[in-house]
Amino acid sequence: MSRVLGTRVRRSTILHSKKSLAVVSLLLSVGCAGTEVTGVGTAREAPAPHLRGSAESSPGEPQHLDAAPNPTTTRTVSLGGILAYADQHSPVLAVARSTRSRAEAARIAASLLLPSNPELTIAAGPRMGPAGRGVDVELSLMQQVQVAGERGVRMDAAKRLRDVTDAEIEQMRWAVHCDVHAAFHRALVEQERVRLAERVVTFQREVLRVVERQISAGETAPLTLRLAQAEVAQAEQVVVGARQAFWASRLRLALLSGWPFSSPPTPTGVFDSPRDPPPMGELSTVARKSLPSLRAGAARIQEAKARSELAGREAWPRPSIGVQYKREGNPGSEGVYDILMGVLSVPIPSANLNQGERARARADLNVTEAELDATRRLLDGQIAESRSEVVAAAERTKAYGNQILPRFEENLTLLRRSFELGEIDILALSTGRERFLRIQCDALLAVQDYFTALAGLERVVGIDLLTDDHHDHDSNTP
Repeated sequence: MSRVLGTRVRRSTILHSKKSLAVVSLLLSVGCAGTEVTGVGTAREAPAPHLRGSAESSPGEPQHLDAAPNPTTTRTVSLGGILAYADQHSPVLAVARSTRSRAEAARIAASLLLPSNPELTIAAGPRMGPAGRGVDVELSLMQQVQVAGERGVRMDAAKRLRDVTDAEIEQMRWAVHCDVHAAFHRALVEQERVRLAERVVTFQREVLRVVERQISAGETAPLTLRLAQAEVAQAEQVVVGARQAFWASRLRLALLSGWPFSSPPTPTGVFDSPRDPPPMGELSTVARKSLPSLRAGAARIQEAKARSELAGREAWPRPSIGVQYKREGNPGSEGVYDILMGVLSVPIPSANLNQGERARARADLNVTEAELDATRRLLDGQIAESRSEVVAAAERTKAYGNQILPRFEENLTLLRRSFELGEIDILALSTGRERFLRIQCDALLAVQDYFTALAGLERVVGIDLLTDDHHDHDSNTP
């Protein structure tokens, strides 16, 4: 009887006898059992960040739920509407969601019952002796098997990778939510700046008509007309710049949300009254419970642990089992011999113990744990910094009170009447108008800074902190 050629693992054999063929068929059916690929399942996401119920988050989370608008039928969008649209169509989120295919590929690879395909070996050659010649045929079928539970650990690692992928997608969803939140408020501010600039143009044209009447009546010098005309031209230039800034803010909103660039969305709504954020202790507690980046970091640690355990399991030897059939062509009077044997081949774990993969897995685990620890240690400082920015911006906004922004129209009317009555000249009128406009712009900048800082605080806390649906019954119109 000749032995199996070499010491390496053999996984398959084809037999020529009926009994051997039956054994081969059985082994092949077992070897293929784990290779069936199931369809890619559709991951079920949590509700959009701004649509989640408030039972597990701050009481200030918005309750007004808007459906995603249709860009082909509408141009104006509310805050809730653009947030819902961005959650469904943001290009950044589309890329993030596509990474689920990698997790599914890892699951399919881990679900195989056998680590490799069966291996078939065929050998044939003449037998020569004093009695004559014969033909020897040898066939072996070997299948490598796992004995250390690698498949179960590999499937657990694939599940952990899916958890990491889902957590990273949630982290990206929250980042997009906060970016759109801030961009929407900026667009609202730019829209208000356009209205102010257009109102100033209207005001300057009214002043120009007054000056023309005064010149016709001989009540003022012709130089006043030149000044009035220059003021109109300057105001018109300001309108052009304001409209361009508003258009750019709408394009930015379209870029973040995935809205068509051919018709960028126009924000609708009014500003809510600024309020101080919750206390530092409450914010820290909420952040450690809700912040998507912390959940993603914890998921990465679990995935790294599973990979480390898998690397340890893969250091175990993988034996091969199979069958061997031999046909010895005996030239003597006894005739041909048919020989059937079971075979077990075990590699000797001496040099290669998967040291490299085990070391890399431990290093990845150490790095992942250090990253999460650093994130947690820095979290309170980030919350304190962002909260201070919100508090300062709220104080700036409150300093202007509730009467500064709404009284701009009244102030312009008083200026025009004083000019018509001759109480002030055109230079004093121009100075007064410029002063009132600067106050309005400073107040709007404070509002913009407040909502931008609020979005930044929400980014590091992980939930919507204040109700800011921008509906008329909740707000003070600027």
